[in-house]
Amino acid sequence: MKRIRFTLLIIFLHCLLSVKGLSQQYVLKGKVTDAQLEPLSYVTVQIKGLQIGTRTDDNGHYEFQLDEGEYEIVFSLVGYKKQAIKFVHKKNGEDQNIILQSDSKNLNEVKIVTFKKDKAEELIRNVIRKKDTIQNAARTYTTNVYIRATEENEITLSRKKREKLSDSALAVLESKLPQMSMSEVSIKLDYAYPNKVKENRLGVKNRGNTDNLFFLTTTNGDFSLYNNLLRIPALSETPMLSPISYSGLIAYKYKTLSIEKRNTHTIYTIGFTPNKLGNALLSGELKIVDTSWTILYSRFTFPKYHMPEYDYFEAIIQNELVDDKAWLPTRQEFNYLTKNGKNKSSGRTVAVYNDYKVDPSFGKKYFNNEVSSTTLEAYKKDTNFWNEVRKEPLTQNEVKFIIKSDSIYRAVHSKPYLDSIDRRRNKITLLRVLFLGVENYNRKKERTLSFAPLISSFRPLLPGGTRVGTAVGYLKIFENKTSININVDATYGLINKDIMGTFMFQHIYNPFLQGYYVINGGRTFDLVFTGDAWVNLFRRSNIYLKNTLEIEHGLEVANGLVLRNTVEFAQRKSINDLTLSRKYDSILKFDNEPIDFNPYNAFYASIKLEYTPFQMYIREPRQKIILGSNYPTIYAKWRKGIPSIFKSEINFDYVEFGFFQKLKLGLAGISQYQLFSGEFMSKKELQFIDYKFISRGNPFFFNNPLRSFQALDSTFPIFKRFYE
Repeated sequence: MKRIRFTLLIIFLHCLLSVKGLSQQYVLKGKVTDAQLEPLSYVTVQIKGLQIGTRTDDNGHYEFQLDEGEYEIVFSLVGYKKQAIKFVHKKNGEDQNIILQSDSKNLNEVKIVTFKKDKAEELIRNVIRKKDTIQNAARTYTTNVYIRATEENEITLSRKKREKLSDSALAVLESKLPQMSMSEVSIKLDYAYPNKVKENRLGVKNRGNTDNLFFLTTTNGDFSLYNNLLRIPALSETPMLSPISYSGLIAYKYKTLSIEKRNTHTIYTIGFTPNKLGNALLSGELKIVDTSWTILYSRFTFPKYHMPEYDYFEAIIQNELVDDKAWLPTRQEFNYLTKNGKNKSSGRTVAVYNDYKVDPSFGKKYFNNEVSSTTLEAYKKDTNFWNEVRKEPLTQNEVKFIIKSDSIYRAVHSKPYLDSIDRRRNKITLLRVLFLGVENYNRKKERTLSFAPLISSFRPLLPGGTRVGTAVGYLKIFENKTSININVDATYGLINKDIMGTFMFQHIYNPFLQGYYVINGGRTFDLVFTGDAWVNLFRRSNIYLKNTLEIEHGLEVANGLVLRNTVEFAQRKSINDLTLSRKYDSILKFDNEPIDFNPYNAFYASIKLEYTPFQMYIREPRQKIILGSNYPTIYAKWRKGIPSIFKSEINFDYVEFGFFQKLKLGLAGISQYQLFSGEFMSKKELQFIDYKFISRGNPFFFNNPLRSFQALDSTFPIFKRFYE
């Protein structure tokens, strides 16, 4: 009897443990922010009554696994009130987000025990307590900004390359004046807390290649250490944790470097370095003044491994009291270095802020997606303008460079020099006739005629055998940056004795709103499925003959919203009626027969709508520079095969929608993704050429993962709803 009871007890315990082992855990996650909705790092997150906890990351996020049930979660961080929330955790439950309230009293009670009597951390805590007051003192402001950025390139040549240079070229290389580039910008800046900016660029002067210069616009980032996180996307995709934050008290080590008396105030210089808890951290020093506990000066560097473009980057920020009301930046300096092999490039940007007006009123819709604008007149400012707005004196090298570059500019823009360049560009040589192509450029009319090289006239590998022909292009750019582009290509078939060709007419009538229309037409070969794998792309079964006329129009009807419309008429027929070149069929190991179908007419209309939410942009004269968005581009497309018009024999409706985005991942590179779904809503008369195909993979080459599936062994059509 005892043995039976013991056996039953063992079975009961086994079942109990089994049920416990089968309990399912689900992800609990959320975000912790302060009252300004700035993310908080290093917040301790614990489940009350359990030994389960974690800390928030650099963006204030936390996450861990937890069984289903009712819990109480506790959040704590030095300088904030400890807060708790009760919730029921289950599958697909809501994120447990929370806003922590500051607690200066609690911060005063915190005692940091150290072996050295260094008050650096205590001084930093005083600045943190005053941070909200300092930021709230100037919720809005207007200021004038003068920016000057210069870059000096140091080029090191090997002995062999130096020996190949002429004496004059070597003299230039070894001259004391380095190769430089320079840009000066004058800006009227409007700002509203926390991150709304609007620039009006009053003057722009570029000398040399300015592509690598940093901070030619204040939209490049906010370097204020009062922010919990420094987000500088032009420098690093990873936000940096500020040492002037409660989370920074955990992530940084502080040290008093010097103490000095100025009148009735004491100025403390505090150094800060990262500890071992994180890597998205800064290194540097700052000067703070007692009583007001504001930052007078800061100098800090960014970690090299978080900067794709720079090997070294240093920021120096000076703040002053404006109108006895708000502490604002008056001077910023950025020093940066890039190494490429033995060559080095060093840059320096200075931004001077003056004529502040604190607390101006802006309309509700004043700050929008246009963050910066530049008029054509801004690029035409004279020397008197720059002498007036230049708030930072030029260095000796900069003066020499301006004199040199301006004299070169005058020389290379003189009529004799430009005429000589055009004569050289339009010169007809044997190399251009045979391999490069010939063009005729008229600078006065901004018109270019281009002729294809002779080598492109012989086309031996087309389905109907060898063809000979040529291509001609015409490009006209008008003063307002609108343009007309025409291309004509015509060929003659040596086997079939036929003429084929295409023409394209494109008119960009509104460069700012991407307004254009294109007319395409001609008689040519076309592909059934242009997205097929390489092994299938040029098989005869993927090729047919068509006569076509197509008109496409596109326009940005609102910021981020682009509408594209297309109509097309096509006469289609099989290439079976042609005499085919089968010279290489014997070496092919697959069937290479064309598709056979009765000729028919087809008429199409399509509408595509694309929308990128919150798309930021800069307005330049006659053009729009898209800065991008944090959100993906959404699109919807409808394509209709219309019967009867021009004896069209097709009748179907195809609808597709999806979204795509390009993501910058810092050192990891750039990632792209696309998700879309489509379906034939009707297919009363659907021809083979209009099928929707899913592409196979290439057996020899890696596929573009945005267009095909590497693991598929064959291409196949699909008629029901699909997701890709």
